[in-house]
Amino acid sequence: MIDTIKGYITLNQCNKSTFKDLLVNSKKTITKNGCTKTFNLSNFIITISFDRKYNPTKLSFNGSLPKFYIGNNLFHLDWNQTKDAIQMLSDNLNVDISKAILTRVDFGINIPLNHSIHEYTACLLAFPRLGTMRYKDSVTFFTAINNRSFIFYDKVKELNKGRRETKIDLQNKTHENNILRYEIQLKKYLNDRFRLKEVKVKDLFRATIQKKLIEYWYNGYQKVEKISLGTDPEYLLKNRNGLNKYLSYHGIEKIGYDRIISKISELEFEVKNNRSKLCKMRKEIKDLLREVKENSKDKNLINELDEKILYIKEYIFSNNSVPYFILENSF
Repeated sequence: MIDTIKGYITLNQCNKSTFKDLLVNSKKTITKNGCTKTFNLSNFIITISFDRKYNPTKLSFNGSLPKFYIGNNLFHLDWNQTKDAIQMLSDNLNVDISKAILTRVDFGINIPLNHSIHEYTACLLAFPRLGTMRYKDSVTFFTAINNRSFIFYDKVKELNKGRRETKIDLQNKTHENNILRYEIQLKKYLNDRFRLKEVKVKDLFRATIQKKLIEYWYNGYQKVEKISLGTDPEYLLKNRNGLNKYLSYHGIEKIGYDRIISKISELEFEVKNNRSKLCKMRKEIKDLLREVKENSKDKNLINELDEKILYIKEYIFSNNSVPYFILENSF
């Protein structure tokens, strides 16, 4: 569901006394046209711009609604709770945030799985025309201009890096769960993406916008190239050039798909069409992985993830029945 939101609102009828108490521990920065003051409001970073006469002109915000509303984003907010969280943010700031221009929205959910999360993220190879970044148990697919990202990571490990009280809560409630967080981050050009002149926070509650968010989330997962890495494709040894294919597959598994593709892109051959040569090499790797995937007897990891993603789309998102935390027996 909705996690991070980022945006701004022009302040036309506010005076400095509106934010007097909020600015007690703020950080002041001098600007060309006046100054800004920034402070943390329960995990929301708030920046208020002032003109040279110290009149407030603009309020910017950036933060996680679940963290603001209930203290963490292990638990999900349904659409009604999201509306309550925005109202709470508005009440705290004395500004109607529902009317603010939205410049970023993150949409995701935590998925309990049967095995360690790194086994699943290793199966997520690439996304067409997007870059790939891997770090430990996470994988991010992103555009060159960073206007959208698709992120998969170990939610429990991420939360365990936090405060002591969060760790204790996890130990008491979710210590036996392997939880994959899959979210999309839409960071720019929201008006084009949602076909609106401008996207405001209140537009998140339009049925058409919610439907598009679900479609982006689900279709993004569908586009990811996947394979159950770790499967030993012994059948390759019996085929033509079987030994080469068998050793190549395990070479890809050992070195990493991303690294090999990157290495190929850096190569320069003394041939008439170097680009064509590199395309053929990349195609050879993709064809091998596709062949192994189609003939693999052990597709449990990807099958499990496919089924749960589909279940979330058809039964949880569609019925607005997202529980605080999706338990194993929900599937």
